[in-house]
Amino acid sequence: MTVSATRFEQMFLTGARCIKDGAVLFVGFHWPMLMARIARRLHAPNIVIVYENGIVEDRLTPILPTSPCDLVSAEQATTCAGSLETLFMWLASGRVEMTLVEAAIVDRYGNINTTAVGPYLQPKVRLPGSGGGTELSSLGRDLLLVSASVNSRSYPERVDYITSPGYLGGGDERERLGYKPGTGPKTLVNPLGLFKYDANGEMYAAGLHAGITPAEVQSIFVWPIKVAADYTALPEPTAAELAIIREELAHAKKRYYLMPED
Repeated sequence: MTVSATRFEQMFLTGARCIKDGAVLFVGFHWPMLMARIARRLHAPNIVIVYENGIVEDRLTPILPTSPCDLVSAEQATTCAGSLETLFMWLASGRVEMTLVEAAIVDRYGNINTTAVGPYLQPKVRLPGSGGGTELSSLGRDLLLVSASVNSRSYPERVDYITSPGYLGGGDERERLGYKPGTGPKTLVNPLGLFKYDANGEMYAAGLHAGITPAEVQSIFVWPIKVAADYTALPEPTAAELAIIREELAHAKKRYYLMPED
């Protein structure tokens, strides 16, 4: 049985389904934290979540952390270390199997901007900066980007500033600059569907949520994004899955997460 989910709700199910039970995840700030929590409740109770502040979480916390530095995630945690330990002993050493990062502004080649809109020295908007995003995008394997936006401003052809590197200018540039093989974005999830990266490092639509058409996707991305001819129609949530997603979204709202207006 399927029930009607909003596109925003569907995004969490699609992203959660990318997470395998038992995987070690490095999870970045905001929606990726909620997505990993939903995956734990739906089908992946044995995941291990590593946060940039040094906390390693191997169970469902009673309270959703508002950020990786929220110490509610430290209660009964297996490890409470520091950023150097998690970013380098876990992430850089290859102990992490999958990485989740929010991508508020992301371009054709998976480069993320969380620094400045417009010229760096005289920006139109000064954004909050990297946090651990630069390290996660530089070092993380099986990198999943998460964007809750369906606004064209979030998907420019080229970002004004590369805070967290994707495939830079495409082709072999990432490899040429010395990034480890196997790193770089593999997937992006947003309310429209599931996006992958081709051999040139360029994003394309691989799967669409119910009711989403290729024309709608192409109207939102600034560049002429490709939609796979055999794109997947992504499954909608069951009633039980949607109930869990809505419980966690209500929990997130109580924890001061801002929900989309629609």
